[in-house]
Amino acid sequence: METSDLTRSWAYVAAYFGLWVAVLLLLKGFYGFAVGEAIAALIILGLALPALSLFSTRSVRALPYVVVRPFSESAFLLSYLAVIAVILVWGFGGLSHITSEPAHTIVVLALKVAMFVVIPAVALLVFGGYKLRELAPVSLTWSALKPALWMSFAVLLMQMVLGRGLQDIHRAHLPAWVIVAAAPLAFVWLVIEVGVVEEFFFRTLLQERLAAVLHSPAAGLLLAALLFGLVHAPGLYLRPAATQEAIGLHPRLMLAVGYSIVLTSLAGLFIGVLWMRTKNFAVVVLVHAAGDLLPYLVPWVKAFHLAIAFPCR
Repeated sequence: METSDLTRSWAYVAAYFGLWVAVLLLLKGFYGFAVGEAIAALIILGLALPALSLFSTRSVRALPYVVVRPFSESAFLLSYLAVIAVILVWGFGGLSHITSEPAHTIVVLALKVAMFVVIPAVALLVFGGYKLRELAPVSLTWSALKPALWMSFAVLLMQMVLGRGLQDIHRAHLPAWVIVAAAPLAFVWLVIEVGVVEEFFFRTLLQERLAAVLHSPAAGLLLAALLFGLVHAPGLYLRPAATQEAIGLHPRLMLAVGYSIVLTSLAGLFIGVLWMRTKNFAVVVLVHAAGDLLPYLVPWVKAFHLAIAFPCR
């Protein structure tokens, strides 16, 4: 990397973390936000896991990826993301009348797949002239998937030590064999819901095109991570209980936006590093699903009525 490119990359990194610090101070000043959780997340998600991602991909050769029309495709994706944000704020409220499970969960997944995968993919396939394997390159060789194995282990360990997933599982009093049976099924579900849905749009499409426009992989990574966090703000504001985040039952909009920057966007950093270094869709999909497995296992079991089939004590 040339000196000018390296300097530009560090400038983008400084800008991101400068924004992070400013938003955290605003949250603390206006809402009394406890900074301990945010600092811990910064150390783990913003520093340790990205460093581990760099280390785990040190011998991996990135798959080929070509962006044909960076400016027009980036403009389309950003405009489309704005439309998605509007839908998330006003459109998803219509799903509140679907109260039965797993119908609600299935409908939400179908809408996510349509919005974040099918529509942008069809648009780029038809108007961009891409083939699907060019939009989401995949290699399933052992050498290509080794980073996914190491990073999945790392994020599972992080959730076991610092997350509340194991506590929720313990409180649910589910039989051990139910957990063993449900875990792989929930993982497959998460591969689609958070892996395919979010990684296809935010990493393979958006991050790659922003990097091409800004002539900086670091800029693409950081901006995509920021947008990844911000798109969660409507859910944090309107459905805080469903997001399982410790933000209160009725958070203010600015608190939800700030929280999405200070905490949620950090999760996009290390996965963005994995994508930047491998360009392998399978790697980021598997790692993202692994990272969400423990906190979402009990809600998934309940949504599909396994908790009723095997009652909690």
